[in-house]
Amino acid sequence: MGILEADLQKIHAKGNRPPPGYHAHLGLLYSSIGKLDLVEKEFKTEKELFPESATYMDFLLKKTKL
Repeated sequence: MGILEADLQKIHAKGNRPPPGYHAHLGLLYSSIGKLDLVEKEFKTEKELFPESATYMDFLLKKTKL
């Protein structure tokens, strides 16, 4: 996770945005260690950046709130 977080900072520092699925993947990793606040943040960011992912992100958000 640390590598993904560091790479995300590098991406933003260059003024770019991460590829589709980056925030979703990071959210799933956070989910595996129980950081639900970060899971929600990453899934919502993915949904905002890539609206076509909304259905899947909403599905994952519902699953994490169980």
